[in-house]
Amino acid sequence: MRLTTSLIITLICIIGCVAVLDAQSVLTPKNLAGPPSEFEGFALPDSKQVAHRSNSALSPITFTKSRTSGKIEWIANIPVDTDHDFTLSIISNFTSELTLIATPPKKGCPRTSLHHNKPIVSSGTFGIDGNTIPSTSYLWEKAVVGEWTVKVTAPHSLLENEHFTRQLSANSPSAFLLALNPSEFEIYTYLESYTNLFVGQQVPVLAMLTSNQEELPVGARPIGYTPSPLLATNVSASMIVITPQGQETNVPMFDDGLHADGQANDGLYGAFLQPTTQGNYVTSVVFIGTSPQGNGLFRTTQHLIPITTQYVTLSGNVQATQTSDELVLNFEVASAEQNAPAVRLYSEVHGTNAAGQQVPIAWVQGVTPVQKSVDQLVIQALLNNRWIAAANATAPFFVSNVIVSDMSTFVPLSESGTTQSAVKMAANYIDVRALQYDPPLNIITKEMRDGKMPKELADRYGKSSTATGNGKLILVHGYCAKLDPFTLGDFENYASFRDFSQNRPTDTFAKMIADFAANLTDGFSLVSHSQGGLASLHLATFYHSYLDLSLAYEGRLIQSMGSPYQGTALAGSLATIGGAIGIGCSSSSDMTLDGAALWLNSIPADKRALVYFTTTQYGTGALVNYCNLAANSVLSWPNDGVTDSDHNFLPGATFANHFKGWCHSPDLHFPAQCTYKQNNDEFNSNSIW
Repeated sequence: MRLTTSLIITLICIIGCVAVLDAQSVLTPKNLAGPPSEFEGFALPDSKQVAHRSNSALSPITFTKSRTSGKIEWIANIPVDTDHDFTLSIISNFTSELTLIATPPKKGCPRTSLHHNKPIVSSGTFGIDGNTIPSTSYLWEKAVVGEWTVKVTAPHSLLENEHFTRQLSANSPSAFLLALNPSEFEIYTYLESYTNLFVGQQVPVLAMLTSNQEELPVGARPIGYTPSPLLATNVSASMIVITPQGQETNVPMFDDGLHADGQANDGLYGAFLQPTTQGNYVTSVVFIGTSPQGNGLFRTTQHLIPITTQYVTLSGNVQATQTSDELVLNFEVASAEQNAPAVRLYSEVHGTNAAGQQVPIAWVQGVTPVQKSVDQLVIQALLNNRWIAAANATAPFFVSNVIVSDMSTFVPLSESGTTQSAVKMAANYIDVRALQYDPPLNIITKEMRDGKMPKELADRYGKSSTATGNGKLILVHGYCAKLDPFTLGDFENYASFRDFSQNRPTDTFAKMIADFAANLTDGFSLVSHSQGGLASLHLATFYHSYLDLSLAYEGRLIQSMGSPYQGTALAGSLATIGGAIGIGCSSSSDMTLDGAALWLNSIPADKRALVYFTTTQYGTGALVNYCNLAANSVLSWPNDGVTDSDHNFLPGATFANHFKGWCHSPDLHFPAQCTYKQNNDEFNSNSIW
């Protein structure tokens, strides 16, 4: 950090604590490109490998008032299939007023209401960033195997609460019970595909019982990997679906070979989601049965499935025109809804070498609108001539693996797979291989990667002084945050981005950061928390902004803390709970495992390399280690209470640090990660500005 203290004091009241207006200027999208060696990184993710796995179960608590005793209570039987730790968590706005009694089965020992030992009791908050709900957890170190009776009781004083009374009268949930008994047996659930998430389509959801003794961790799964299903008995599998309008349906799942579930009686269960409107469908898979060891099983997973319309499709025809600098590729649109938003276009481009053989040239990608070219609707991509010359290629050209995605959800609207389309030249092609290039073609320039910078950026690039320039470090919060997560006193020359209590798609979030920094005409760098890390990387990838000016200087452009780059299983659980009992911000598909996988496969290697990411976890050495016991029931271990080690890693980025004893946000078992002064000082000193 290089500005003087006096200038900092002058600036801090001007921009240090500025709120963000919900308005966006028009940013110029980048015309992205890269070498053929990166083709593999843009393949659509395999939904089978982005599966949810769970040995926990989430149940709605719907209270009833006894006519005889007058008690307000809920009673359920929860099977326990191993003598490992057993955790029950109540998640509710009324958690502090609810009483839980768990009674184990008789196993030749005295029956007590709290087992042989009193449980470890821990209270905290369950959720993501600012969208949280109180939770209280009860953990028994050793559990009697069998069916436990769980009773949750509400006091009569809650009848004075209008919200609780309304839920009681409507026979709707006032709380949720999350049960964890981590045995060998997990359910493994996934969408069959990401290419049919449209209104009017059948969307298969699949589930199987698996053994975690076989299952590979996320980063070690080979292409096409799925674990083997285990054959449980007495199985009842179903899918509870909550539509965007709040309507709930229960859809049975079948192992009959007729529901996209493979062969009949193979242990794989399937059901069809049949969406009729756009929006997020909250889907809970419920699996009840008897394990191969003969013990009762109860497992659930929660998916948040974004459904859109197929508002843009391509015909497969591609035309091109040539300019002095680039090849302009026009992908013909077969259909487009009126006022269709800009989409993400990705394509791989091939050409022909001197021997007449086809050679790969580059991939191209960008955010592009549907536009008219002559009398035809097209979406457009630009390929710098240097890529063509560097590949020693010329016409004829071909394209393959063309993907059009929705920018809000990254759901693919149209994709060609490996099918190739010939590119028709609108005029005779002039071979660019014989031209003189400076710098030489073995150097990949910024313009080759990002396209031409807008003039106001190009005129300033590399020409400002970090000693006196108008540049800043911007601190960015996460999803639905209510406060600045970072300790502001740990930073100099900063501006605090503030869009509190809001749920923004990552694309919108990224553009708002650029708008906030629009007066920083010498550039800015970013220190971001949680979803803010995704938004920061998204901005660096897809849009020209003053962030790019900082690339001319030494230091770290993007540093993040606790960002779920590969999603968090908490997003689905929170959507299920929030949708039923109404909490905070609405659901976000961007941070689900599926949503993050679709987004991440659009981020090229050179942009990932701009990020330095830091992670944390709970402290270790205690009898039970956690940031939030309820979150421990959903996330893999270790975790920070929101993100876990399986999903907070950003491949291709620089892993900066991992600290124990720090949790994602306040109100967890250890201090909030963004208040760790030693790390904030590192962020501050290593940032470009």
